[in-house]
Amino acid sequence: MIYVYNYKNLRREISSLLKKAPLALFELANKIRKKYHKDIVSLCAIVNAKSGLCSEDCVFCTQSVRHKTDINRYPFISAEAIFEKAKEAVSIKASCFGIVTSGKGLNSEKELSIICNALKLIEQNLPKLHRSASLGIVSKEILLRLKKAGLERYHHNLETSERFFPNICSTHSYNERFDTIKSAKEIGLEVCSGGIFGLGETIQDRIELALTIKRLNVNSVPLNFLNPIKGTKCEDFKPILPLEILKTIAIFRILLPDKDIKVCGGRNVNLRSLQSMIFFAGASGMMIGNYLTTAGNDPKMDLKMIEDLGLKVRP
Repeated sequence: MIYVYNYKNLRREISSLLKKAPLALFELANKIRKKYHKDIVSLCAIVNAKSGLCSEDCVFCTQSVRHKTDINRYPFISAEAIFEKAKEAVSIKASCFGIVTSGKGLNSEKELSIICNALKLIEQNLPKLHRSASLGIVSKEILLRLKKAGLERYHHNLETSERFFPNICSTHSYNERFDTIKSAKEIGLEVCSGGIFGLGETIQDRIELALTIKRLNVNSVPLNFLNPIKGTKCEDFKPILPLEILKTIAIFRILLPDKDIKVCGGRNVNLRSLQSMIFFAGASGMMIGNYLTTAGNDPKMDLKMIEDLGLKVRP
């Protein structure tokens, strides 16, 4: 076990809350959101800077070499191409921009240099845009070089509880992910870490993930919901129901009252007409634009949704 928790009362309270009518749960989560985040919504956008050919076997991932998926595969794009995507992120009002690459980690000095050069370009030309990266399991030395180049936040999901993790990945361990997050925090980087839901985990697994994140004291918590893609091991999984998604968001808000909880992958395909409910269930942010290998909503429609709810986008 990574941590021995002393959260018995907290677990009991959450279990009790889950027995309430959903609207009562959402009302509590929404009150907490408004207390800590007012009516401000944070938006993040990403670029898939290297797509496909990942050696790992995460069951949900379209980019694994072990899956036969119909996606666009390509090597590292240039620092200039990454910068162009950063400019697009600003145009759709994202305040945070994430550079994402497939694979267990960076494979060469060349790849690291591209990321560092892209970070410098963004910092010099778009100084207000928060700079994040999601590059897999990396060493503290690499994180230090990225920070020196202008990185402000490192994204690395734990994905699920430590108990359930072997069900979704066998090619690396929970501890490896955990240690990467610890290294990022130790050198003073902000951390974005959350998970993916709808893989067969229990409610208790979701609670345990939230408690692990609580102990790690990360800055931002992305919540993803499985979009079963043909060719992956999850292609026949039953999609998670909208109400279950909203209850999961509420659990994370109650357990992590002051954190920036963002709804990311799977939002549009799973929530459909209930997408606007994420904020009333406790979310304080969301991803805007496309995901790694699937299309997101039209950004104009997402921005209009936020406006219609009387919320404001974080500058």
